[in-house]
Amino acid sequence: MKNILMQIPAQWRVAVGIIVTATLMTIIYDYGWQIGLPLALRNLSGLVLFFCIMFGAGTAYVCARLYGSSYAQGLKIGLCVPLVWYIKEILVAMNFYGFAAGLYAGLQGPYLFYFGIIFMLIGIFNLIYQLTLKLLNKPSEKLFKATALSLLPTFVLGGIEGIGLAVFGVDVLVFQGFLAGYRTFIL
Repeated sequence: MKNILMQIPAQWRVAVGIIVTATLMTIIYDYGWQIGLPLALRNLSGLVLFFCIMFGAGTAYVCARLYGSSYAQGLKIGLCVPLVWYIKEILVAMNFYGFAAGLYAGLQGPYLFYFGIIFMLIGIFNLIYQLTLKLLNKPSEKLFKATALSLLPTFVLGGIEGIGLAVFGVDVLVFQGFLAGYRTFIL
């Protein structure tokens, strides 16, 4: 086991650990009832899975930065965690609805907002990381620049949705936009 761990670059170890944990928790949560696992254990695995999906990106980002990654490399490493979950969700939708409808479902607003939330969380984790470096009198990047870059996708998606609601009276990216596009492109 130690040999396998040494093969993984230090910046990637936490991200790989979160992905492995999320995979195991998904298996327990989805299929634990088939082998008779107690409901409390399955619910606990669902809670751990939620934390992996929502906070895994920020945690992997900060740990990558602690191991010497640049801002861009840390962002790529952090985004691997939600990207793996996102691809899994598209594959599940494809198995359930078919290829085109599953792919379309995966490209819609709720997932865009999920990634907006992930970028926002990475921005918050980055802000805490940068503030910690400043308090410890260690060299750090410009505080606002690095955090604002992470928050930008959230503001863009929120702005598009807000303009759609204010001007057209329809949510462009979420439910009504999904149904309109589905009727147009899939049916």
